[in-house]
Amino acid sequence: MGKKLFISNLDFEVTSDQLRELFSKIGPCVSVVVALDKESKRSKGFAFIEMENEEDAVRAIEELNNEPVNNRPMKVVEDRGKAGPSEERTERVRFEPLPAIQRTQLFKRSKKLDPFIEDPTKTIDYKDVALLSKYVSERGKIMGRRYTGLNAYNQRKVAKAIKRAQNAGLMSSKA
Repeated sequence: MGKKLFISNLDFEVTSDQLRELFSKIGPCVSVVVALDKESKRSKGFAFIEMENEEDAVRAIEELNNEPVNNRPMKVVEDRGKAGPSEERTERVRFEPLPAIQRTQLFKRSKKLDPFIEDPTKTIDYKDVALLSKYVSERGKIMGRRYTGLNAYNQRKVAKAIKRAQNAGLMSSKA
């Protein structure tokens, strides 16, 4: 059974024919694949070579590791694949998303509390420009409930008060 090798730190001008010629001196190669960029069709600087038997692959690692090709020392190692070392390939780790309860705890937004519910003595008045300016964006638009933390009833009251203050000239209405 063949053994796959990973060759890195290759010169971008190295072709699969050059690699096949170099590795076939040690033993027969089943396949030689130089990784190419999809857009530029230029080498990415690494390749995969499958040797016909394991003894040749081990010899290739020993003899050709740090061997200069086009004045650049190539690295030759056993291909571990995407799963990691060969021992781990048999036991692939399955992705398990977090249970729903943990997901909601991790990504839950901090809840903004409605100041008018917390303090019942507070009132919404169109003359209280300092209070109303907290609920207006830099562009002069009324912020939504998502940003203000108000309940729907208080959001409507604040929006009416802001519009009334803008119409009265107490607040600027940038558009």
